[in-house]
Formats: sequence, C-alpha cells, structure tokens
Amino acid sequence: MSNAARGFVPRSLLRLVLVAFTLVLLPLILLVIQNGRSLDRVILLAQDGIESAVVDTRRASDMNDLALEMERAIRRYAVLENPELRQSYLRLLERYRLELEQLLLGIDGGTLGVSLQHQLVYLVDLAQASNEQIRERVVIFNSFSSTTLALDRLTRAQIDGRIQQVREHVIVVRQQLWMLSAALGGASLLLALLFTYLIIRPVRQLEKRILNLGAGVYPEEKPIRGPAELVELGDKLHWLHLRLRELEAQKLQFLRHLSHELKTPLASLREGADLLLEQITGPLTADQEEICELLVHNSFRLQELIEQLLDYNRIQQVQVYEEPVPVLPLLEQSLEAHRLTIDNKALQVSIALIDACPLADSHRLKLVLDNLISNAVNYADVGGVLQIKAHITVGKLAADKSTITDYVLSVANTGQAIPEQDRDRIFEPFVQGSQVRKGVLKGSGIGLSIAREAAESMGGKLVLSTTVTELVCFELSLPNNNDKGIKHE
Repeated sequence: MSNAARGFVPRSLLRLVLVAFTLVLLPLILLVIQNGRSLDRVILLAQDGIESAVVDTRRASDMNDLALEMERAIRRYAVLENPELRQSYLRLLERYRLELEQLLLGIDGGTLGVSLQHQLVYLVDLAQASNEQIRERVVIFNSFSSTTLALDRLTRAQIDGRIQQVREHVIVVRQQLWMLSAALGGASLLLALLFTYLIIRPVRQLEKRILNLGAGVYPEEKPIRGPAELVELGDKLHWLHLRLRELEAQKLQFLRHLSHELKTPLASLREGADLLLEQITGPLTADQEEICELLVHNSFRLQELIEQLLDYNRIQQVQVYEEPVPVLPLLEQSLEAHRLTIDNKALQVSIALIDACPLADSHRLKLVLDNLISNAVNYADVGGVLQIKAHITVGKLAADKSTITDYVLSVANTGQAIPEQDRDRIFEPFVQGSQVRKGVLKGSGIGLSIAREAAESMGGKLVLSTTVTELVCFELSLPNNNDKGIKHE
C-alpha cells in the first residue's frame, strides 16, 4: 500500500468502519437519486404524451362530427331559408376553425391543414350565397369531409409515432439505468472489498500471531498495519508471546531444579525402605512388611515421575546427534522394562520390523519407544494385542529431484478408542485424556508430550493414526538411512 493510501486510511477502527459504510452507501444513494429523476422524466413524458394523444384524437373526432353537422345545417338552410339555421352553420364553422387551429398546434398537418384552411374560406362565403348557389356549391363538403377524415388518420398516425418515441425513450432510459446501476453497484462492491481487505488484513495478521502463540513459534517482528486498535492488540500479543516464553523458561528451570532437589531425599527414602524390607534392622510383622512394600512401590513411582520431569527438561536443551540407530535393541529394552505388566495382562506382542535404520538420536529414540510402549501397555485390554510394525514410505522430493524415504514405526494396541475431543490434546504436557489408565501406576500426562518433542527434535513426527480403526495406533516417522527389505520377528 502506498504512503498516500496509508494516509487516507483512518487510524481508528471505528472511523474506518464509519468511512467504509459512508463510501459504500454513497454510490447507492446516488443511484437511487438518479433513478428517481429518470423515472420522473419518463413519467412526465408519458403523461404529456398520453394527454396530448387523447386531446388530439378527440379534436380530430370532433372535427369529423362538426363537418357532418355543418353540411346538414347548410343543406337545411338552403331548403327552409331559416336564419337560425344559417347562424347555427356559422357557429359550427367557427368551432371547426378553432378546433383545427388547436389541432395544427399539436400535429404537423402539412398540405391537409393548408387545404382545410383554404376550404374554410369557401365555406364562409357559402353562408353568404343564395339558396340556389348553396345547392350548387354544397358538393364542396364531399372534398371537405374527405380532407377532414384524412387529417383524422394523419393525427392518429402521428400520435402512434409519438407513442413509439416514448417507448423508445423508455427503453433508452432503462438501458441507461441498468448501466448506471452496474457502474455504481460495481463501485460499491469494489469499495466494500477494499474496506473488507483493510479490516480483514490486520485481523488475519492477528490470527496468525495467535496461532503462532499457541504453537510456540517466535512472533514476527513485522508490525501490524491497520487501525490503531488492531495495531495495539498486535503489540499486546507480541508482549504476551514474549511473556509466555519467559514463563516457559522459568517453568523449565523450575522443573530442572525441582527434579534434582527431589532425587537426593528420594534416594534416602528408597535406601531406608529397602533396608526395612530386607529386615536388616530386625524382623517385621506382616503389616509392617506390607507398609514397607508400599513405601518401596511408591518410591519407584516417585522416581519414575522425577525421571519423566528430567526427560521433559532434557528434551528442551540437549543437543541432538543424528546417526543410524538400530530399532530392535532399543525396542527389546523397552519391552523388557514392561515385561511384568505385559505378562500380568497376558498381552500378545507382535513385532514386524524392516532391516533398516532411521537417522535418530539413540537416547531420544529410546525415550519415544519407552513412552509409546508404556502408553500401549497401560491402556491395552487384558488379553489384548500389542502390535509393533515398521515400514518405509516415500516422502517429498529433494532439491536434486531424488526421492526421500521415511522410516515409519507404528505401536498399536487393542483397547478403548481415544475420544474425538481428546485427540488434539493428548500430546500436550500434563494433559491426560478421559480414558481410564489400566496399568498399576497412574500417569503424569507428559509421556506423549516428551515422545512427540523428542521425535520432532530428530526431524520426525509422532501422530495418532486415524487409518487404523480396530486398534489404538501411534505412528513415529523418522528420516530413513537405508532401505533393504522386510524382516519379521
């Protein structure tokens, strides 16, 4: 946007909306005014045309009647020689003359009008003639009546022409109104789109910053361009983003200090509980032994939670070393760590791996496998299935047009499907779904979060698969190091 355009845009959102409504409505108001004026002109034209057509038609018809009455009056006068009949004839003749003059003002009589005016002179002289002369010259009414009828037909033809002109004028006005409506309507639409863009653009920028805020992406330095209220809101979002990053750093520091501080007293508690349980200090009763077992059990549980906190903190900071990592040894270690739970639940473990190694960090890959298997074992049904598979998928094309492949490891188990409302949140730290964990120990809600962050730090991704409907399946994708075929175990 140019500097002139920026100067035109109001800095206030309220002013921008008011200006937008005003400018968008202005063409429509002009359109209504112009349409009203055009319609008034058409109505007046049609009204004048109709009135003149009615008047001229009536005059032409009256002139035909007057011509007949004049002929009848003069013939009766020639026979009866009644002065009243002569006066009546002259009055009719005067009325005819006046009607002719008014008619010729409204139409173009041409030669017919001139002929009738000349004939009127003879008809006036006829009233002064003797009876014998009247009877001889009364045949002039034949020509007079014919000319009057011709003038009547000419009048009607010209009236039809004027009506046709009015129709053509109405058509032209209608076309002009359509073009004007299209132009002004288009102008209103363009103005509406312009101001919509001016309002939506900063809103989109704010939306992007809010999404970045939720995703933890560093905020853009480019300022929001738009009304002052939205610019101020963008600045507040930027401040909030920075504040949340500070709080995140403080949280990680707190977890790091807390985890290390808890490990020392926990070691003392575990050592003391183990000594009591081994009855080094003396024999224990059954109740005392049960209490010691409870202490040892919960100390292991506490150690596991502390280790998860340390892993979560370590994932944020430790450098990643990518190298080909065999999956099977790490997988066997994770399964062995959960062997007791697997045996207690009588789970059927099925493994199908390929003879390939992903590019990964061995420690982080071990964290991912531990959490995935722990999650599958604890949420699996008793007597269910724990299924682990691996395959190669074709990924995106590199810059040199070569094909990139991904190593995909899926860990699936039988059990209750994850509800729709929990699928987007199960990877968030300290968030547990609505499902009931079926293992002995209760989770802290950061296992899947640790797994996903570890996967992403290695250039991969961890997702909940929606293609497998009969099992709860998580898929880990990592860059592939080689591609050698399939090996089942």
